[in-house]
Amino acid sequence: MNKYFINLLKKKKEVSLKSTVLSIFSLVTIILIIVLGSQLFYFSKKLSLESIDLQLNGLVQDIRTSIKSNETLNFNMIEMLSLMKDKNNFELYINILATYPSLYAIYTGYEDGSFYEIINLNSNKSLPQIYNAESTDKWLLIKISGQDINKREIYLYNSDLKLTSSRISDNNYNPTTRPWYKMAISSNSSIKTPPYKFSHIDSTGITYAKQISNSKNIIAIDVLINDFRSIYKNHINSDYIDVYLFKKDNTIISSLSDNTNLFKEFFKENIIITDFTKPKIIKLNKKQYVVQIVPLNEQNNEENIILLAEYDKIIEPYQVQILNLLLTFIITVLLMIPIIIYFSGIIVKPIYELVKQSIKVKKRKYNTITKVETSILEVALLSSSLESMSESIYNYQHSLEEKVKQRTKELSLKNEELLKLSINDKLTSLYNREKLDKTLQHEMNRSLRYGVVFSVIIIDIDFFKKVNDEFGHQVGDEVLVESANILRNSIRNVDVLGRWGGEEFLIVCPQTDLEGAQKLAKNINNAIKNHIFSTYPKTITMSLGVASYNENIFKAEEIVSNADKALYKAKENGRDQVVIFR
Repeated sequence: MNKYFINLLKKKKEVSLKSTVLSIFSLVTIILIIVLGSQLFYFSKKLSLESIDLQLNGLVQDIRTSIKSNETLNFNMIEMLSLMKDKNNFELYINILATYPSLYAIYTGYEDGSFYEIINLNSNKSLPQIYNAESTDKWLLIKISGQDINKREIYLYNSDLKLTSSRISDNNYNPTTRPWYKMAISSNSSIKTPPYKFSHIDSTGITYAKQISNSKNIIAIDVLINDFRSIYKNHINSDYIDVYLFKKDNTIISSLSDNTNLFKEFFKENIIITDFTKPKIIKLNKKQYVVQIVPLNEQNNEENIILLAEYDKIIEPYQVQILNLLLTFIITVLLMIPIIIYFSGIIVKPIYELVKQSIKVKKRKYNTITKVETSILEVALLSSSLESMSESIYNYQHSLEEKVKQRTKELSLKNEELLKLSINDKLTSLYNREKLDKTLQHEMNRSLRYGVVFSVIIIDIDFFKKVNDEFGHQVGDEVLVESANILRNSIRNVDVLGRWGGEEFLIVCPQTDLEGAQKLAKNINNAIKNHIFSTYPKTITMSLGVASYNENIFKAEEIVSNADKALYKAKENGRDQVVIFR
């Protein structure tokens, strides 16, 4: 660069092209770091709150599913028990308690103050100590006579139902004064109490009860509320998150940890539950927490689940990732500075050479003018390279799209398989309980809207337990599979057949009245009796209960309950027959 060019730059006080490029690059880099950093930190907070919302809602959905499944089972059980004759069914009660470990007790309260209760001593660890039971004792029978209400009889039995001890003690318990008795007396159907803490054991439970037909005697079962800790741990990191299931009066039903101090501290200052339906950041004990409260029942907020998570621990993984991204960005920028200087030099040098040549023109030194070497050829080569690269990218993208289509097709097939698995019973390939529930509700909706009749057939294999006991569960499973095939071949195309549970099947018959369903049930009954099973040498029979929709029914559960009652009647009458509910 000659003196004329240098003097020209000094006179004009202009900045060189290289400095301009570097200044613009630095300014753009700083702006990008500020904008990118602020956006990343904002989204880290947003993502942390969304993760809390997803975890809690997934947790609540699992608990709702568990509760709904248990509730249906318990209501069906109390319905069945209410149909029993009004007497002390000692062995029946014990068989039910042994089958369902979540049941705490089965009992009957009588109008005259009498009381009859069977308790599973294994259902709570404090029960043996309370009733002075031995380690071999498993069952407790409590009797109160209305003729001598001030005394109660206590009997202890071992697992073989042998009486190990008995005694008589003072009594101040009157079943007719209990909430479950009053609720059942005032209701025409089965009732369920809100969760409450049992008076003599450190546990929370629910009572299901129903009035026994043609009497003011009440049959009831006590159910211990499940410990949901295993469900909590599937969704929650217990290192920095606490979860509590609590009642409307802030009584804790279940929790992830035994420490309730944080729960109590929260409700000292924040008592409006509806303010926390979405994740919210608050300060407790000089620390920030993310808090969210979701009702367990969508129709009311009698029971709620609260999640309290340490905000610093929740957001920490996102902040670490953000800092790594920013650091990577800054390092990349620093590495690019020498490259920018180099390429700016490639641009500037030809310009300086051109200025020199222009000065020669001004001085008319034509014989000294030389050709300026520029990067035009390199630009052309770069353009050619870019074209080749574009063609390569296009070919790669096309190939990628084909792969995506193939993967999408495979995914669709997998989804179809998953859908089939989700609605079919694994053993019999019939529809499962979930599919049957949806079908029942669909038919009920049609009947309520258009007045069309549909029927339900509940089928139970007679003495199926003997099949398993005498020939083993493998033969029992094969009997179930062959029975399912017979049922499948006996129904119409419009009928929906599924496995209701165990050895029970259910058929939904659209647009079919009671007589038509009865005819179908009799055909099935004959088909089963006439079938020779491949691995079971004896004859299999079935009991079938049939019920239909009528204008006085408003819930699908009522039709199923009616069919179940008819099934019970068929078994009571000796099995191997069809009974219709009128």
